[in-house]
Order: sequence, then C-alpha cells, then structure tokens
Amino acid sequence: MKNIDWDFLKKDMTFIILNCLVNRIPCWRIRKKFYEGFGMKIGKGARIGLYTIIIAPQKIELGERSIINHSCFVDGSGKVIIENDVSISCFAKIISCTHSTRSEIFEYKTNPIWIKNNVWIATEAIILDNSIIEEKAIIGSGSIFKGESRE
Repeated sequence: MKNIDWDFLKKDMTFIILNCLVNRIPCWRIRKKFYEGFGMKIGKGARIGLYTIIIAPQKIELGERSIINHSCFVDGSGKVIIENDVSISCFAKIISCTHSTRSEIFEYKTNPIWIKNNVWIATEAIILDNSIIEEKAIIGSGSIFKGESRE
C-alpha cells in the first residue's frame, strides 16, 4: 500500500467541507464559525456571502465591516489581507497564486495580495497575485488588476 499524502488530503477535505457544504449554510453566524475554525481571521461586522469559494482560509484576513458578497472566489494560497470597510461585489475573484511561464515545469508560485481600507472591488473584477490596492481605490466591474494602485 502506498503512503498517504496527509497534507494533500487535508487540503482536499478543507476545500470540500468549506466549498461544498459550509458556503451553502444560510446562517452567516454558523458559516463564520466554520471559517474561523479552519483558521480564517474575520473582523467584527465582516461577512462572506453564500456560495463564495474559499481556498487556504488560514492565510486569509478579513477586516472589520468588510463584505465579500455572494459567489466570489478567494484564494489565500499566497496570503490575502483585506482591511476594514472593503466591499467585494458578487462574482469577483482574488487569486494569490500563479505559474511561472519561464519555468520548464510551469512552476506553481504564490504571492500576497493586500487590499487596504475603504476599497470597492466591483462585480466580476479579478485581483491577481502580488497586488496592493491602496485606500479608497475602486476596481471597476470586469477589470483585471495586478500590481499597485496609486493613492
């Protein structure tokens, strides 16, 4: 019998539990307890909408009064910090990983994303790895953002 890769199994089970079961629970208070139980830091008054996909919750911080609306995708593999009073509209994606196109093996890489206070990320916007979004920035609907916003 082959050795079992317990780390891989744990990641798979976390994904299945959070994204096939927990994200469908209609009561936010119950969903919040599960997300926190899996290591996510969630500030007072913050919320995550139904059907949002969460990857690597232990590397995601959601600040006070910040909202991730329904049907979003948040991949914390490279670390995602969302500060206070941030609004992330439905169907937005935050992706903190990528692959190196210069690598012969298409190497998997992770890089952090930092979204500062009072940011609005509009519907279907995509935030890519290694990005910093400064305070009060607006990322428009359908935009793809990578890099650093200007103050």
